[in-house]
Amino acid sequence: MVGVPHSSGCATCVKRRIKCDERLPGCAKCEKYGTACPGYDRGFKFITGKPYRTPRQRPKPDTSSTSEERAKTESLITGSRFQASLQAIVLKEQPWSLTYGDANVMQSIEALIQDFSQPALPTQKHIVSQWFGFLPSVYGHNQTLDASIKSFTAHHFGKALQNGQMIAYARSAYGEALYRLRKALKDPSECLSSHVFYSVVLLCMYELFTDTEDPESWMKHAKGLGQLVKIRGPERYRNDLDITLLKVSRGLIVMQSMFSGEPCFLATEEWHQMMRQQRALDISLELHNSIEQFFAYFTYAPSLVHKFYHLKHTDITTPEALQIISATMEQALDMQKKLLLWHEQFSQIAPPPVENLASTDDPLYPIILTYSNMTDATIYCGYYAYMAIIHEVLRTFGYPGPHAQMVIYFRDQICRSVEYSSVGILGPNRLGFPLRIAIEVADSATRSWILARLDQFSKVYAASQPKNYEPILTSNI
Repeated sequence: MVGVPHSSGCATCVKRRIKCDERLPGCAKCEKYGTACPGYDRGFKFITGKPYRTPRQRPKPDTSSTSEERAKTESLITGSRFQASLQAIVLKEQPWSLTYGDANVMQSIEALIQDFSQPALPTQKHIVSQWFGFLPSVYGHNQTLDASIKSFTAHHFGKALQNGQMIAYARSAYGEALYRLRKALKDPSECLSSHVFYSVVLLCMYELFTDTEDPESWMKHAKGLGQLVKIRGPERYRNDLDITLLKVSRGLIVMQSMFSGEPCFLATEEWHQMMRQQRALDISLELHNSIEQFFAYFTYAPSLVHKFYHLKHTDITTPEALQIISATMEQALDMQKKLLLWHEQFSQIAPPPVENLASTDDPLYPIILTYSNMTDATIYCGYYAYMAIIHEVLRTFGYPGPHAQMVIYFRDQICRSVEYSSVGILGPNRLGFPLRIAIEVADSATRSWILARLDQFSKVYAASQPKNYEPILTSNI
């Protein structure tokens, strides 16, 4: 390819025509030479090329009332109309040649936003996709954030176009971003800034999409993210960017708490009140309050799970254990009552799912659930997962009622939602918590079904690798 250097070393070593050791964040040759190493990544640019078109496919017969909607959203990455402008991405010769506000980076950011916003309509954006919309306004103001943006953007399009050079560039930019982040976190004037917070969220998301080695990588990054959120304190989340990033982060923070055995710091009225006060303009007050009420309840899930799994490995005949069992069942029953009332109210605001035929001949779940939009689907699936936990607690400790059947019902509600909720690049991210709970209470057939879906998701979203869904609650708590 014209204009692509053969060496992967730093620019200084390439210019001096010597072998670079490629040490991060800077090579030893530059250090010995007495100059600052410029790093290894190569900026990327767009070159005019022929528009990309997906192969024309023969239309299939309409099998349900939602077939037309599915046809619009069936692709995760391939076939995106935004790949047209990305088909001819190449690397520049000079490292870090993208200056602040560079049109090439801005062009790729705009395409990234469009890709990650699918399949939601402009008026039905999911909170996780909304935060990408801030990228154009923050790029060019902070070096740590700029490197994080380049890394995430290059990886996304490198995977989409199967471009190994772009993926390598993304890794290099990621190393640069981590190096700068460590320095920023030591700087009192910068460590609590919105830019650093955005960088941490973006790098955490990068790991969720890329890490294929460490099954618990997501927990390590979620823990760091939670520590930063906690240190910043509730009073710092007062602008649209910060509150959006917090609402993106809180699901991961609660999950990390649940599966690590650590208390969830978000489970306080101070945090709940702050988040209730921050409402996006494109959501009604009634829907906002209902969603925030659910998330407030959700922050108490880790404490219930911690008690439950502690007792599963304890002699429950001791007086101390019997006291904990009583308190655990009391908490489960109280939350069940609250969630049932919440669900009754929420279903008046957000239409419940409707049943439709699956798009494939699925022998286990031939009837699926479809929703009004992705936000509703996410909240409903979170509710199913929470109720599955509650009924599993009550079933295990012998509380009267059909709790075993209810566990199966809510588990199946999650699985029946997978076809609808998994659409789009962020689909696997939305399903992370519900499927993790579903697989914990699954029989062998359902577990095999879930693992097969996770294997499909992992081609795009590394955190969905089946090995990451081995039972971890019993081993860590």
